[in-house]
Amino acid sequence: MQLEFLAVGLAGLLAGVHHALTGPDHMAGVAPLVARAERRPWKVGFSWGLGHAGGALLAAGIALALRARIPGLEEQLSSVSERIVGLVLCVIGAVGLRAALRREAPRHAHPHSAFGLGLVHGAAGLSHLFAVIPSLALPGFVLPACYLGGYAAGCLGALTLFASVLGRLPRAHARMWLGVSSAASLVVGLVWIVHPY
Repeated sequence: MQLEFLAVGLAGLLAGVHHALTGPDHMAGVAPLVARAERRPWKVGFSWGLGHAGGALLAAGIALALRARIPGLEEQLSSVSERIVGLVLCVIGAVGLRAALRREAPRHAHPHSAFGLGLVHGAAGLSHLFAVIPSLALPGFVLPACYLGGYAAGCLGALTLFASVLGRLPRAHARMWLGVSSAASLVVGLVWIVHPY
């Protein structure tokens, strides 16, 4: 029985890592915040990832609870929610570009704001629901909880690692890195708005 819990948790962990690292919206959302982090950039990634995981699990739970009452709920909300994600990415990109183009030093990103942006991003993106669907096939409560816990841990770990690696880039080029990552965030956000996934 313990082997079953371990296997299900590992499957959720791998799904969470895959989701975090293959979504350009995640990288585009975190990179400008990390570029503005003065110290401990991993905290920005951790906070964003924690907010993202919490928002995704909350939205998925609500959608799953309402799905029986409102047939086709996922399709109805998917377009709107993905456009909200695009809008958040555009705001992150625009604020970052503004800071990169100003003559004075840009304000530093705080983990609290990263958590809030991750929460909005996670709650708005209904594509997370597809990552949660395997848990519906599992019996009882404990196995689905193991899967979802692994999924949240995978997302959180991958985004923290991504932010930590980005934070090791030379600070001498911080303004340039902020401009490039913010422009990428703006482009990905516009794509998400025009062609939601």
